[in-house]
Amino acid sequence: MSRRLVALLMVLLAAAAACGGSSSSPTASTSGYRVMATTSVFADLARLALGDSVQIDSIVPAGVDVHTFEPSPSDAAKIAAADLILMNGLGLDEWAVSLIDAAHKGEGDVLRLGEGLDTTDAWTYLASPEAETEDAYDPHVWLDPTGAAHYVQRIADRVVQDRPELTNTIRSASAAGFAALQDLDTEVRALFLEIPEANRKIVTFHDAFGYLARAYNITIVGVAIASPGQDPSAREIAALIDAIRASGVTTVFSEVQFPSKVLVSIAAETGATVLADLYSDALGAAPGDTYLGAMRANATAIAASMQR
Repeated sequence: MSRRLVALLMVLLAAAAACGGSSSSPTASTSGYRVMATTSVFADLARLALGDSVQIDSIVPAGVDVHTFEPSPSDAAKIAAADLILMNGLGLDEWAVSLIDAAHKGEGDVLRLGEGLDTTDAWTYLASPEAETEDAYDPHVWLDPTGAAHYVQRIADRVVQDRPELTNTIRSASAAGFAALQDLDTEVRALFLEIPEANRKIVTFHDAFGYLARAYNITIVGVAIASPGQDPSAREIAALIDAIRASGVTTVFSEVQFPSKVLVSIAAETGATVLADLYSDALGAAPGDTYLGAMRANATAIAASMQR
């Protein structure tokens, strides 16, 4: 189990114990507090943090890519009605800023979940695959359960600050959410420890899985594209084909929201199999309709591809 995740769990459980006792805090139908997340992933992490104590929704529907999403005027109305807006930041969902401005909301209404983590959080960012400056980081923090745990804690702390009367309910819900993340980390870690390190290699559609790979000692052999919406050059495709052949990887992964002709062509050239199994920026149909389910589905699919 990750030491960082254990440390976070201890903090949250201590907070829950300190706030123990029965609570008559309002439920989602009576509290009137609304949380609007940019994506289905962050909305579900909010549910792990807050339970049913508040109303939670997302702008980007499940199965839709956050990178290329084009918001509509009605989305600004959703933002206007929210008490708290959850976005990742780090360049992932900056389109939300125009909605926030249109809704006459300010930075005080926004919680940028992925930003501002540092050594005091026992967190180190990976460089963005498209980094042009030293402070450009990979935004996919939540794909390591430890990163997701930071998001859960930040959400819980912020809503407790805004609605102290919900403290007991939120601390109880977030402690349960944190424990579920601990269980997830334990299961996934055990799954990959059964696989020889030399076999822990993966090829994905885009460069979203760096934190997952770091957490579980997986080597990313290559990616088909640097970022959704961009096409690889012939040179980049040839380099990836060479890397696949050299590594012995037999499976390449697309993502649920990204059917990829590029990967199909690469697989045909290398003899690899394409699996459209992974969840990154969006949830989908069951079992990937929750963060925990999506992460377990990812781990199961990736581990199965390494069994050779």
